[in-house]
Amino acid sequence: MSIADEAPRTGRVGYDGSRLGIGGLFLKTLLLSLVTLGLYNFWGRTQIRRAIWAAISVDGEPFEYTGTGTELFFGFLKAIAVLIGVGLPLAALIWLSLRTESDTGAQLAQLAFYLVLLALAVAAVYFATRYRLSRTQWRGIRFGLDGDAGRFILGSIGYSLLVLATLGICVPLLRTWQARTIVNNTRYGTVPFRMEAWGVTLIWPWIVAMLLTAPTLGIALVWYRVQEFRSWTSSISVAGVKLDSRLRLRDVLGPAILLSLITVVFFVALLLPTTFEWLEVWRTRMPRPGANLLSVAGIGIYVVLAPTINFIVLGHTVLKASCETLAIGGALDLVGQAAGAGPRLNAGSAAGR
Repeated sequence: MSIADEAPRTGRVGYDGSRLGIGGLFLKTLLLSLVTLGLYNFWGRTQIRRAIWAAISVDGEPFEYTGTGTELFFGFLKAIAVLIGVGLPLAALIWLSLRTESDTGAQLAQLAFYLVLLALAVAAVYFATRYRLSRTQWRGIRFGLDGDAGRFILGSIGYSLLVLATLGICVPLLRTWQARTIVNNTRYGTVPFRMEAWGVTLIWPWIVAMLLTAPTLGIALVWYRVQEFRSWTSSISVAGVKLDSRLRLRDVLGPAILLSLITVVFFVALLLPTTFEWLEVWRTRMPRPGANLLSVAGIGIYVVLAPTINFIVLGHTVLKASCETLAIGGALDLVGQAAGAGPRLNAGSAAGR
């Protein structure tokens, strides 16, 4: 009996993606991106999203991703143009302040520079989410994200400062506020979503996870993300349809442990020679050796392969368990409510910008 069969539901969420099939798309994207100096990444990401979206279904009806690599590429160029247009004047201001030996002016310019970078990073999250939702459809009706990006940016900066002031303790407040703001501005056609989760309920689990992450090789962080996902999902409703996540750590524990062990073994194997070299230097008081090129290259390779390894080992299982343990209560008649005014798309068509 699968996880999905443990409890009756009005709407059934499923995931039938192929671990190796989608993992192969990650690897293909990596290899072709290296060959094309990163250019293929935009088209590769599009293929991955289409495969994952199509693997997730509600009542047997799969989702569809209609975005294109060309859209992602030109969006990237726009982001670079904005970064240059905003960053260069601030960098010039910092340079002028240093030339005039104005420490206060340089510090203020640097503070402004970092705040602008933070604002641009937060804006990128919001607009990327808006783009993905606008290119996501179910039963011919697409999703959308409304709301004010400026409010999202200011709120995120405010909560980020709170996180810094509390040495990371208030991370759940930041993440939950961001998730609640996005969900409460999300719609399916014209039917709005509603999320009522509050981050304060996750502070103690987060503190426990921070304290136990290193001793448990990251498993405590996985446990926290499961708690966070359940808290968020179980507070979401849309048109009277209530969601309820029954995800448990045991559903993803095996792959999480395996991924932790792979990471630890890989890094120990790479860093062990360097560790012995430094111990020998300390013992003999000889000059410090240069960087171990083999270790540096190995770490670089692992970082590049990390998305592929993460999906094959853990990501596939997390997606499958998250979908199959998602309970939907209430009459699932979103199409009837959204079809009146919500934009419908033909299968396979791409939504315009």
